[in-house]
Amino acid sequence: MLWKDSALAIKPKRRREVLRGLIVFVFTVFSSAFLFSFNAFAQTQAAQNIQAVAAQTGVSGAGDFYQLLGRIINIVLGFIGVILLAFLIYAGFLWMTANGDPKAVDKAKSVLKNAAIGLVILIASFAIANYVLGLFGNVNGEGGVTGSAPGTGGFPSAAGSLGGGIIEYHAPPRDATDVPRNTAIVITFKEPIKIASFIKDYNDNGTPANLADDPTSSTTIGLNSDAIKIYPTGHPDQALTTAAVRVRFTYDRKTFVMKPVNYLGSPTQKTGYTVELLPGKTGILREDGSPAFSGAFSSGYKWQFEVSTVIDTTPPHITSVIPSMGGRYAPNIVVQVNFSEMIDPTSASGIFSQGAGFTNLQVVSLPIDADPAAKANPVDGEFKISNQYSTVEFVSNLPCGVNSCGKKIYCLPSDSAITAMVKAATLSSQPPAAELTGSGYDGVTDLAGNSLDGNGNGKAEGPDTDNYVWGFGTESKPNLTPPHVQSTKPAAGDAQASSFVPLSEAPRADFDSVLQASTITSDSAYIRTNEASNLTDTFWWTPAQILLNADGTIASGTDAIVSGRLKIDHRIYLPAAPKQTPPEYDPFLLSDLQNVYQNCFNPAASTVCRGPNCCDEHESNSACPFPAP
Repeated sequence: MLWKDSALAIKPKRRREVLRGLIVFVFTVFSSAFLFSFNAFAQTQAAQNIQAVAAQTGVSGAGDFYQLLGRIINIVLGFIGVILLAFLIYAGFLWMTANGDPKAVDKAKSVLKNAAIGLVILIASFAIANYVLGLFGNVNGEGGVTGSAPGTGGFPSAAGSLGGGIIEYHAPPRDATDVPRNTAIVITFKEPIKIASFIKDYNDNGTPANLADDPTSSTTIGLNSDAIKIYPTGHPDQALTTAAVRVRFTYDRKTFVMKPVNYLGSPTQKTGYTVELLPGKTGILREDGSPAFSGAFSSGYKWQFEVSTVIDTTPPHITSVIPSMGGRYAPNIVVQVNFSEMIDPTSASGIFSQGAGFTNLQVVSLPIDADPAAKANPVDGEFKISNQYSTVEFVSNLPCGVNSCGKKIYCLPSDSAITAMVKAATLSSQPPAAELTGSGYDGVTDLAGNSLDGNGNGKAEGPDTDNYVWGFGTESKPNLTPPHVQSTKPAAGDAQASSFVPLSEAPRADFDSVLQASTITSDSAYIRTNEASNLTDTFWWTPAQILLNADGTIASGTDAIVSGRLKIDHRIYLPAAPKQTPPEYDPFLLSDLQNVYQNCFNPAASTVCRGPNCCDEHESNSACPFPAP
């Protein structure tokens, strides 16, 4: 039964008019929703573009030309959009209330037609304005994988030099997220690099290993933007210029720290960044002048990360030290300091010799039976940063024997009281940021330049308040016990357990002692695979150590550190495919690995397999085979 006044009960002509009016009204609603969503999108894009430009150029007020232009365009187009919406609603109203009057219907059609034309023009105007603003002011990076070459399965190319080539590690890591805007960009190589590759027009005076005779000038500290490109992802034309980045390097010319003059990214949105190290004779060069990237890795190196909207104002602190306070240890123990975050390598590595050199960390000794009034003597040796920039170790230059691999071990003064100190840096006028002088930082800082929080109260208070000091004693005889693997994951020797693992799982090995972090490199712990040769420049790996407590879990807080876990991060594995040879990934741990007493992992051994080679938990007289390609 139909109600008397329902739409289907009225005359056919009147019914058609009402239905047409309803269609116009629905079209109006959807058009207005699209119009406002497009307007909001355009305004968001313009705001993002403007914020990014302001952050990049240091302009934060409303005086920026593109910011003002963007606001004017958005206001005008937004106002026109409101007018068009009103006309669309008016046309729908006229049509619904025409009551069959041809003149009223024609008027509604005319208004609707003109409003529709205006809507098309407005949408085109938004698109054109956003495109033009993007050309002149858009510095936003978009996340995601770029740079993949045909036949690489979508994996980024120019990546294999990390681990497989000349690159040991870098920060921020590949595909890192929530990177603070005031971070430095750091990269470490496996051999010395020509300084001019990173610093524009740097003159090493023909003696690259002797930094003392290098001419210095304020004009020679900028980035070599011809060899290194740092830019918002997707916008290589907006790469940072020489003047926009200051570069420092470590004493061994292997690690370079690139600090942008202005903060990266934007305070309102996350921004993707890409770093490219270019190949060839005009790109990154070894110290002898030959190209750093060659063979399968001759395309150079590229990686991406995502910058957050925040500034890092949290100072780093020390999470553990080895040896522990107050104990007495064999003299060949390495002094190891572990930090809560990545540390600026230029602030925490160097050589101290014959009373001069690096002093941001210090080790001094005094014979146990010495006169109480005697003065402690500095110990000569080298401070090395490793473990993805989170660990610093000191090894003296006093040889005292050989380990089971026939390598020299070095000792602290025996039967002595040893005092070690990690210095906080002098604070700038904006703490926790440290003061950076022409000679660098005078204490330890993180990658954002925040000074060490040595007393762990959450604040950077500078020296002497935040200097971290502890002491221990040494015995007379070295400890020559080699380390052994207690367990691995996936389980070695168990084909079932080592199959169908998650594609991103990092292989790991738990040792019976803490490892010397500086011996954990991508050459001493690596992964070999039978992937096709066209994927060689996509597969990367990087090892690190995680410290464990007595029950084998990850140490935290005040836990006693008793052993180490070596893990190897990597590009995700290829999944197994039907009717194809399953991809194979073989982790290798070599005898270059040493524990904190400098004893080597040799023979390559576990608790049940002692060598001379331990291949998948099977003893072998020959070297372990690589997977067949």
